[in-house]
Amino acid sequence: MLTDKQIRSLKPGPTDYTRSDQRGSRGDGVLVVKVKTTGVKELYYVRYVQKKIRRKKLGNWPDLSLADARLKCSQASETDASGASLSLLLDSYVAKLQVENAVSHDDVKWSFKKYVTDPHPDIAKMPAALIEPGHIKDILSKMIKDGVTTFTNRVRSRLHAAFQHGLNHENNPREYLQDGVRFGLKHNPVAGVPVQEDWEKPGERALSPEELGKLWNLLPDQLSLVTSELIKFLIATGGQRPTQLLATDRDGYHKDHVLLRDRKSKSGERTAHAVPLTPLSSACLERLSMITADNPYPFSGKDLKESIHTNSLSRAVTKLYSRHKGEFAGPFTLRDIRRTCKTLMGAAGLSKDVRDRIQGHALSDVSSKHYDRYDYFKEKQAALEVWAAWLVKEAKITP
Repeated sequence: MLTDKQIRSLKPGPTDYTRSDQRGSRGDGVLVVKVKTTGVKELYYVRYVQKKIRRKKLGNWPDLSLADARLKCSQASETDASGASLSLLLDSYVAKLQVENAVSHDDVKWSFKKYVTDPHPDIAKMPAALIEPGHIKDILSKMIKDGVTTFTNRVRSRLHAAFQHGLNHENNPREYLQDGVRFGLKHNPVAGVPVQEDWEKPGERALSPEELGKLWNLLPDQLSLVTSELIKFLIATGGQRPTQLLATDRDGYHKDHVLLRDRKSKSGERTAHAVPLTPLSSACLERLSMITADNPYPFSGKDLKESIHTNSLSRAVTKLYSRHKGEFAGPFTLRDIRRTCKTLMGAAGLSKDVRDRIQGHALSDVSSKHYDRYDYFKEKQAALEVWAAWLVKEAKITP
């Protein structure tokens, strides 16, 4: 155990050297004095983590007293004992989504960076176990102050899922033994922060056939070829989820269909969803191939190795409406396009069952859930051909 007298007696040598306080239990951090060749005596908190040394400078002796240095060491040790940081927890959750081939993993990663770690670095560095509802409230309040509405609930949901992942990780004996990371979580701090219910009302806007035709025929309208063909492709394929489509690389595109990955079901599995191609939707891909044929994602963005981000697509649709307000009965968003297709496919004579299958909705009746393994590909293909013909005849689109 070091004393002020011992530290005072330490003389500079030809090289820097250290002396340890040698207090604390195995695995705890210790106070270390580093004597520089200049005679300066620096105080550090030192801890071994997964066979690596981590140092944190506390100050210089005697400006920082030995008693105060020990207090700082104790506080740092308590923080270490609390577990890994919030930032590491979020990274761990994103990695889990990636391993599961979740179509949302890129979007989740982006949202954590934009709304959590970048604007709140101090909170991100905190041990996840020390995060309280107040910290979550601070994160979401800033989003609301910046004008973000519904997506605030999305970030809340993702933070809740990340902490739940941490709790499961901590309590799963297999993962506990296999992974050296400890979060030390006892509860989910997001659970105490309410959802903004008034932002979760189901949307009602569906474009009329005339409006949908105008939207199609206005394209590209100052948008890139990739963005405009993507919007057309979403319409031609019956309103697929943009997130799933943009997460699908070129390996998922085949001569007569695109194979999308559905979000996780209650059983914990992610099922494949085949979307048949018609001449109308194939034409979108052919026009696109002139500029993206060599890219890993057909609908690539500025980074040719990645897809357009769904937020960029959403902004493009909103801006298109704002430039042509007189052409439409009211505002609409990217989400409204999927609803529009679902509604107008009914007007085209397609049954609700086949419309649900085209859009990849999970059917909940006992027969569908447990016994029906038929892929309905032919039925979906025939229905999408009817839809394409209806778009030309009734919505007056120009193929």
